[in-house]
Amino acid sequence: MIHAEAHSHMEGAVVPQPSFRSELPAEVVKSAARTIQILEYFDHVRREVSISEIAHALNYPQSSTSALLRSMVVMGYLQHDRQERTYRLTRRTGLLGAWLDPSLVRQGAIVNLAHGLSRHTQETVLLARMNANRVQVIYVADETGQPPHVTAGCQHDLARSAAGAALLAMLEDLQIRRILTRLNAERAEHEAPVDIAARIAEIAEGRRSGGYVGAGSCPGLMAVASQIRHGAAGDMLVLAIEGPRERVAPRTAALTGLIRAGLSNLSA
Repeated sequence: MIHAEAHSHMEGAVVPQPSFRSELPAEVVKSAARTIQILEYFDHVRREVSISEIAHALNYPQSSTSALLRSMVVMGYLQHDRQERTYRLTRRTGLLGAWLDPSLVRQGAIVNLAHGLSRHTQETVLLARMNANRVQVIYVADETGQPPHVTAGCQHDLARSAAGAALLAMLEDLQIRRILTRLNAERAEHEAPVDIAARIAEIAEGRRSGGYVGAGSCPGLMAVASQIRHGAAGDMLVLAIEGPRERVAPRTAALTGLIRAGLSNLSA
């Protein structure tokens, strides 16, 4: 009876979450250790957090916490919700170190699709997201046997690229116009401005066809991209097949069809 009462009492008790230890060994570089600890804290709480929460939990100065979080947003490891004033991890964080265990990573439907498309087309396949007003590559599947021309973390043009068009298409046209207007205002002197009306029309056509054609991640490359609308994708994410313009240009329709078929199977 005593045992049963004790068990019942324990069932009704609230078990506190283990505290997060923030002590740093004396021999580590403080800024590097703090960056890693912030990632570990996200893994610990598994939700969005504010600057003040992280500063309090890790006993960091608020100013340096804010600077670290801003840097991690720029690098693509965190996403900032300006309205809620919170931060959360991005998919790039989850894919960091994926090469250590390919058999585990390729159990993921989206990554598996990317590698399958690369093998079938013998072109490079990218997973990318929007980071501020740039396209950021978060994963590269390259089964061509050649040295990859792009790596995860690289950022490229949002206004003219195929991946950029697919990302912009997830926004309202008014938002697209504002972003393109800003990019035109911030462009280098030698760069021609983006024709905003023409670009919005191209994005509208992409919405109808399900595929977006444009520049790749590097000069001389052409790409076909499409949005990933799948629960595993989480935030705005696109898949792009890219290669030399002379190889991709004659195959844009076929490549679009392959991407759409693959993404359709994900949702099945």
